[in-house]
Amino acid sequence: MYEIMDKILLFLCSTAFYLFHTNSRFAIIPILLSLALSSFFIYYEDGRIHLVGSLLFAITCLFLPEYIVFLPLLLYDLILTKRWLAVIILPALFLFHVEYYTANSIFTVIGLLLAAYVLKFKTDKLNKLQKDFNDLRDTSTQISLELQAKNKDLLANQDAQIHLATLNERNRISKEIHDNIGHLLSRSLLQIGAMLITAKEEPIREGLTSLKESLSDGMDQIRNSIHCMYDESIDLYSQLNRLVKEFTACHISFEYDIKNPPQLPVKHSLIAIVKESLVNVIKHSNATKVTILLREHPAIYQLIIQDDGTLSERQKKALEASLEQQEFGDGMGLRNISERVKCFHGNMNLSFEKGFKLFITIPKNADDPS
Repeated sequence: MYEIMDKILLFLCSTAFYLFHTNSRFAIIPILLSLALSSFFIYYEDGRIHLVGSLLFAITCLFLPEYIVFLPLLLYDLILTKRWLAVIILPALFLFHVEYYTANSIFTVIGLLLAAYVLKFKTDKLNKLQKDFNDLRDTSTQISLELQAKNKDLLANQDAQIHLATLNERNRISKEIHDNIGHLLSRSLLQIGAMLITAKEEPIREGLTSLKESLSDGMDQIRNSIHCMYDESIDLYSQLNRLVKEFTACHISFEYDIKNPPQLPVKHSLIAIVKESLVNVIKHSNATKVTILLREHPAIYQLIIQDDGTLSERQKKALEASLEQQEFGDGMGLRNISERVKCFHGNMNLSFEKGFKLFITIPKNADDPS
């Protein structure tokens, strides 16, 4: 934008001087020619085009000396470039027709050249300042976005830590209730049972029996509460994420997409399957990357464990035969995994393309093993 304003100013000055010092019927030709070339230079930013166009116009000035007043307009694009030498040499063409020019004309051309240099220098500085400002603004925006993302991650991590601490506290409370209050109630029930055996009077026996039933109901309610607290204290994501962080045999990626966690038996089985699979990778695979994907679908939970290790033809045939018969040996720990999946009426498939892939699905309506 600044370049266009500079060129308009130079064009107006050159045109005004030219019109005041010519009486030619073709005065419009150099005006249109310089305007067309200058516009062409704006459209094409190639310095070679600027140099060739200015050179052709300078050659024209040898035959039509009055055209030289427009040369500073065209040389504007070459100032402060690696073709700056042309800015010095081409204006010297007026020396070939120095007798044609008056002192006023010579000083006007020199003044326009100096004006072109000053305007170009000023515009170049403004463009650099504008670029620095834009870079600083973009950098500030990027840093701001990164800080927002980090703050969001910190808040999410804080929420996760609070949730994990809450689960651990529930687990601790449930254990203390089980170890302390549960034992006290159990001892009380045993003592009441012994008193019932020795009691002779019927009113006392009825009172002890009622007390025993009340304590038994309280014991059952406490037991149910403890079980619920313990079930909720097992966080599937935290347990799997801990296994992933502790795995150092190769690079591992973990994706968890479950909004409604399964019941405790399924949680334990999924954790055990992932643990067994990672042990198999360490013992039997030459993999450099492991991927674990756990997703929730409307009717099933889906677990995919894949590595990029290589299998021999003998291993592939043995696994294919085991998969076909649904009977796995103890060699790779697949037998335990298969039995865990069968307990919940799930399916297990294996794939040997581009590494080893374990694909498991467990129905949501089969939370309890049968």
